[in-house]
Amino acid sequence: MKTFLLCVVILVALEILFRLGHWFRYRRPYHVSIKFPWNEGCVVPHPYLSFAYRRNSAILINQRLPYELHPNDYFSFKEPLHLNNYGHFGEDFASTKEPGVIRIACLGASTTANNIATDIRDFTYPALLRDMLEAAMPQKRFEVFNCGIGGWVSADILINYILNLSDLNLDYIILYHGYNDLYLHLSDDVRSDYSHNRKNFGEVIHRIKRAYYFPKFRFWHSYEFIKDRLLGTGNVRNDVLRLLVKHGVDIEADFKTLSIEQENFRKLLVLAQHKGTRVILSSFAFYDFRNDLVSKRYGQGVFLENALMAELADEFAALFVNQAELIPQDKRYFVDSIHFTPEGMTLLARNFANKLLAELKG
Repeated sequence: MKTFLLCVVILVALEILFRLGHWFRYRRPYHVSIKFPWNEGCVVPHPYLSFAYRRNSAILINQRLPYELHPNDYFSFKEPLHLNNYGHFGEDFASTKEPGVIRIACLGASTTANNIATDIRDFTYPALLRDMLEAAMPQKRFEVFNCGIGGWVSADILINYILNLSDLNLDYIILYHGYNDLYLHLSDDVRSDYSHNRKNFGEVIHRIKRAYYFPKFRFWHSYEFIKDRLLGTGNVRNDVLRLLVKHGVDIEADFKTLSIEQENFRKLLVLAQHKGTRVILSSFAFYDFRNDLVSKRYGQGVFLENALMAELADEFAALFVNQAELIPQDKRYFVDSIHFTPEGMTLLARNFANKLLAELKG
């Protein structure tokens, strides 16, 4: 009995120390993820993409979001998130376009796909963009497709466009992307297909399954921390990006291979041009609120990405929106270094809307 009590006292003491240490370092409690049945998750393997979302499905389990600048201020959604016939968020994409419709595809990763919700409504920048365009030009009909997937890199965006989106008779593409490719260039053995440091989801799905079968104790933060690091959270949406990485990065390495990302988007632009689709490119907004070595290094990488994107805009005579300059670096607009508050999403959409409307009203 004494041994049992001693073990309980030790575990409680360790839990208190962990909670205090985590609070002093991050100024928030440790986030214990909601457990999703692995076979009901929205993330699925794909033969050509790092991963994809399950078509014609939905995300029904809601949670508060542990963003660093606004912990637990927002929810995943107000209304359940529908994944359409192309595996993207929103209503189904019709393969044919009705006469008179202006069809726009928003390409990117989580900063495009992201849904954030208050108690009142959902916010995504593509939906906000559609509303702004319809309000400004009520005589026109607009379709704005959200074609972002959180965690995708430039190779995924290119492949998805080639295989799934290029034949949708798009009038415009908006490409807003940055940051996600950077870790792949902080290495000495960079390959143009990114296989040097990126796996396919099919290679790691067994680890997702294994983590799911371990018990979850939401009150026991130190246990959850250790389990999450060693086995995973049991939540496929949280685990997939971590498990796709083969090895760590060399933070001292330069970004000399970023031309690979630029070349991926150059190929996308060539095909879009061939299809008669007008392209809007953009710089990527990055908020260095951490002001530490790693954050500064990634900030330098985003700066270089933005310069390469501007070069592509000049090369292809594409429209260009300098979002990095137009969105103030302030927590009013950001929930972390790259994702936006509802106000930030609204400003992002407004900047794109202004560029589109200037051309449409000509």
